[in-house]
Amino acid sequence: MGRSARKYLEVAVVTARSSLAYPVDLLARAGFMAVVIFVFVQLWTVTFGLSGHASVAGFDLPRMVWYLVLTETIIMSCPRTFSRIDQEVKGGDLAYTLNRPYNYALFQFATYLGGALLALPINFAVGATIALALAGPPSIPAPAWPAVLVVMILAMSLNFVVELTIGLLAFWFEDTFAFFWIYQKTVFTLGGLFLPLDLFPSALRQVAANLPFTSIAYRPARLAADFDLSSFLSTVAMQVFWLIVLGAVATIIYRRGVRRIDLNGG
Repeated sequence: MGRSARKYLEVAVVTARSSLAYPVDLLARAGFMAVVIFVFVQLWTVTFGLSGHASVAGFDLPRMVWYLVLTETIIMSCPRTFSRIDQEVKGGDLAYTLNRPYNYALFQFATYLGGALLALPINFAVGATIALALAGPPSIPAPAWPAVLVVMILAMSLNFVVELTIGLLAFWFEDTFAFFWIYQKTVFTLGGLFLPLDLFPSALRQVAANLPFTSIAYRPARLAADFDLSSFLSTVAMQVFWLIVLGAVATIIYRRGVRRIDLNGG
């Protein structure tokens, strides 16, 4: 087990080093992160000013800005894995990897983490700098940030499982981008990427709260706006639950897809 774990750790390290070979790409993403957070700060500053209220649904300006820093950091730090898997399936490369001494899903996850964990601190540092300068410090205590980091990593892991599932649909569909587009836009809306669920109508909020998308964006970011231990534990429990459920779905799709390769002679 230890040797196997080291193998995938090396894959993650190699991926991170490869990403460092393209500093312009990292700087471009960080620059986009800066623009997004700056625009959101201006938008919510005007919104609160025109509304005449200091807070809405428990969110004042600093809480709202730090919430958005977390959601944008999570989503913008996730490499687009589904397209690579899609191409490997359609191009036949997956058939050649089946006999290699590693688990395909774990190899892809290690590659994904290598890129994600490199981008995460950069994006967060950029967003946090702008948030501190324009909206003030976060409301949660410093000792709570390691817990927030845990749920952020779980959120990105959950995003990977969804993208893995979408990419593997290439066994049956010529183009999986439509599935990714639907998933992405659902995270934007029902996942709470741009707007906390606290501002949703009650009926819609209850529906969205029971979907896996909130565990990717809303639930982790909500902790950065208003941290408490019970919310942290419930967030972790929900993320683990969906990782197990969606991981099982991805496993079934993978096995059926591999069976198609075997039936067709590779």
